[in-house]
Amino acid sequence: MQKRMFYLIGVEIVVAFIFYKLVNGIINNNVRLDIFLNEKVMVLWNPLLNRIMILVTMIMDTKVAAGLAIGLLVVLLSRKRFYDSFLLVSSLIIGQAVKSLMKLIMIRIRPSNALIHAEGFSFPSGHATIAIIFFSLLIYFFRNDIKNKFLKNLFIAVNILMILLIGFSRVYLGVHWASDVMGGFCLGLGVVLFGMLSKIYKEKKFTFF
Repeated sequence: MQKRMFYLIGVEIVVAFIFYKLVNGIINNNVRLDIFLNEKVMVLWNPLLNRIMILVTMIMDTKVAAGLAIGLLVVLLSRKRFYDSFLLVSSLIIGQAVKSLMKLIMIRIRPSNALIHAEGFSFPSGHATIAIIFFSLLIYFFRNDIKNKFLKNLFIAVNILMILLIGFSRVYLGVHWASDVMGGFCLGLGVVLFGMLSKIYKEKKFTFF
C-alpha cells in the first residue's frame, strides 16, 4: 500500500511538471508545434470524418456529460458506494472550477480555422479535462468488478480510447490547440490522482511516518 501511495504521488508530480511546462511554453509563445499540428490536421478534413468527430466531441458537451455523470452517480449510489459517489462529484466540480480559473488566467485565443463554433478561451480544454476525469474514474470504479481478463482489458482499452478520441476531436475540429488538450488531460488526471490518494488515505489510514 505504501509503495502504491508513493507511485501515485510520483505520477502526480510528473503530471504537474508537464502542466507547468505547457503553461510556461504558452506564456513564452513557444507554440510552433501547436501551429504545425493545427495546419497539418486540415489535411484530414473530409465530410464523413468531420461528422464523426463532431459526434465524438459532443460526448463531453455540457448536457451530455452531465447526463453521463448523473447516470454513473445513480449506479454508484444504488450500490451504496458513497465515497466513490463523493469522489465522482468532487472530481468533476474541482476539474471544472480549476479549468475555468485557468482559462481566465491564461486568456488564450482559440485557433481561427475551427470547423464548429466554440465560446470562451482555449487553454486548457474543458472537454479533455472532463473526459479524462469521467472515463478514468469509470475504469477505477469498475475494473475489479470484471472478472474475465479479456473483458476487463477491453473495458479499460475502450475507456482510454474514448479519452484519446475526444481529445483528438478538439484538435481536429480546430477549436483547440494540441497543448490545450494536453493541458486538459494533465489537469483532469491530476484531479483523479488526488482523489485516488485521498481514498487510499481514508481506507488504510496511511501515514508517512
